[in-house]
Amino acid sequence: MSKSRLGPYAKTIRGLFHCKPSEAAMIEDIMRNDVLHTVALDWLSADEFKTAARKAALLLAANRADYEEYYAGTRAIFAEMQATQAKKG
Repeated sequence: MSKSRLGPYAKTIRGLFHCKPSEAAMIEDIMRNDVLHTVALDWLSADEFKTAARKAALLLAANRADYEEYYAGTRAIFAEMQATQAKKG
């Protein structure tokens, strides 16, 4: 994933942690699903965002193999769906 394709939250996360774009995207997703349990992040103050991002980064670090496997599986399913759509096309 290129930096230019990142959303504003992942870009902010990159600025906080100086991580790769793919890692910033994972941290954002972990923030939403495993830390805050919410779709929206716009209600967070800057400090709350940083705290949630740190918690998500720690979760990623502690459970990297599981998260990497999950996201790889998600990408594979998406690629399979795209291939099926192209065949129907």
